[in-house]
Amino acid sequence: MKLQKKAWVMVGLTICLLTLSSVWVSQHAILSSFTELEARQSRVESERARRLLAQQLDGLSATVMDYAYWNDTADFVKGKRADHFTENFGTDNMKYLGLSQVLVLDPVGRPVASAELTPEPALRPMSPGMSQTLRSLAVPVLSDASSKTVVRTYHRVGSDLYLVAIAAVRSQFEPASAPKGALAAVRRFDERELTQFSDILMHPVRLKFPSAQEVARPVAERDDPGVLESAALILNGDGQPVAELVLELKRDLHREGHSLAFAAAFQVAVAGLVIGVLLVVLLDRLVLRRLQRVHRELGEIAAQGLGVEGRLSVSGKDELADLAQGINRLLAKTREDAEQQRQTHARQEALNHQLMQSQKTEAMGRFTSGIAHDFNNAIVAISGCIQLACEDLEAHHPSTSCLREALRSVRYADGLVKQLLSFSRQSPPHMDHLRLGALVEETSALVSLGLMKRCVLKVNLLAERDWVVADPTQMKQVIVNLVINACDAMSGQGTVSITLAEQDLPPADRGVAPEAVARLPAGRYLVLSVQDEGPGIAPEHLNRIFEPFFTTKAADKGTGLGLPIVQSVMTGHSGAVQVFSQRGAGACFRLYLPVAEAPVMSGLTGASARAATALGSR
Repeated sequence: MKLQKKAWVMVGLTICLLTLSSVWVSQHAILSSFTELEARQSRVESERARRLLAQQLDGLSATVMDYAYWNDTADFVKGKRADHFTENFGTDNMKYLGLSQVLVLDPVGRPVASAELTPEPALRPMSPGMSQTLRSLAVPVLSDASSKTVVRTYHRVGSDLYLVAIAAVRSQFEPASAPKGALAAVRRFDERELTQFSDILMHPVRLKFPSAQEVARPVAERDDPGVLESAALILNGDGQPVAELVLELKRDLHREGHSLAFAAAFQVAVAGLVIGVLLVVLLDRLVLRRLQRVHRELGEIAAQGLGVEGRLSVSGKDELADLAQGINRLLAKTREDAEQQRQTHARQEALNHQLMQSQKTEAMGRFTSGIAHDFNNAIVAISGCIQLACEDLEAHHPSTSCLREALRSVRYADGLVKQLLSFSRQSPPHMDHLRLGALVEETSALVSLGLMKRCVLKVNLLAERDWVVADPTQMKQVIVNLVINACDAMSGQGTVSITLAEQDLPPADRGVAPEAVARLPAGRYLVLSVQDEGPGIAPEHLNRIFEPFFTTKAADKGTGLGLPIVQSVMTGHSGAVQVFSQRGAGACFRLYLPVAEAPVMSGLTGASARAATALGSR
């Protein structure tokens, strides 16, 4: 009961504080939003007024350029068309074009003709002050040798604002020639223009020439709280403020914002009271009783221990249900971690066993090396005795042919012993030029001594250019591993086919190269295939056959290191290994090695010389 009363008091105080806070926040947020909307509306309308005035200036500039680029205007400046100015800039035409004043200058900036439209309307010469102002503004136009400069600016004279456009006079057939003069046009922004602005913008607009302090306040409230003034600043060509277009905006958004803020505050207060009553009523039934049940069930699970599959009962779809599910997941995760620890310990024991098998394999290699050395010593003694016997007998003696046959057999045994020594010794890789076909034949003879059991080894050498740069010992180890795996896959009975062929990568007429060899550079490659007739590799094992210590053989028949060594050796030789398998149709391993150029025979040494000798024996 004590917890229940504390919960009721806490909920009541929380609801009161939240209600008051919500009322204040809602009022502040709504008023701030509407104030921002009002300011945004002011900026939009000011920008519309500024763009509208800029459009008028652009239209004036287009009119000036149309007249300035006529051939008749260029002839008038030169004194050839005396009536051109009066024909094109009469009272009706200037009124139609909206021009207040027009001035024509020669190439050095001297006035040629001018006209000013009076309110009557009538024409009179331009005032000297305005003429001097336009001449100073036309200096950039007359100084541009390409006649491309056009002056567009605003000019203030007293309480009047003028739109000014000046363009170079040039022939329309000589667009890049020097100016023949300049044509300046002025439009007075009067009350008629302000009336048009008000009609277009749908707000009252007036022109104002503010001081520097007033320019810094683009938005201001008038004495009338229902009207907001927004100023669009007008800048001349030098970026200096000239005047302002002042828009009078009605503050409808301001009034609507205050009304909405008070309505929202009242609704929030009522909602807070209703929510408080509901929470107090539902808190005991939906929260407190369920918490007590979770506490009781946790105590029972703690008393039974983690070994028992105890779980919290979950009901509902709220946070308390999520809490119960989270505790259940935590209990399951704890039990799972304990199981994983047991499995990890078992895997560690298996890895230790595999390591021992690898050490046994290494010891067997050393043991084989020692036996091969001793056997080689005996062969040397036998070979020497046979050669001495051959020297003591006459060439036509009946026993000479038998001794020579025995000597040939001894040399063959010596070659086999050397192969065993080369295969069993541990030495760093020694890359050399060698004939891969000859190496395959030598390794096949070595494997046929007893590793093949009752399997038949079939060798097909189809490559004409079989020179590669490789380590002969490592390549022999790769071939032996693949042949032994193939023989084991067939349980010691069947045919193992070794095929050596050439192939271009990427293939020219076979589509895209296999994924396993797609990373190899383009060029000519030797492809060594080892095919068996076994049951094939299971699809679930294809992605793991190159993992170290992964094997499907019995614990006493494989270490899982053969195929990882094959892949490592091929990668070190800039090649690749690819496997094909189909259940019931055997498996095929393909080794890709780049073809090398045949070395010069006189420079061959070591393994290359032995490979060339083996090729000659073939």
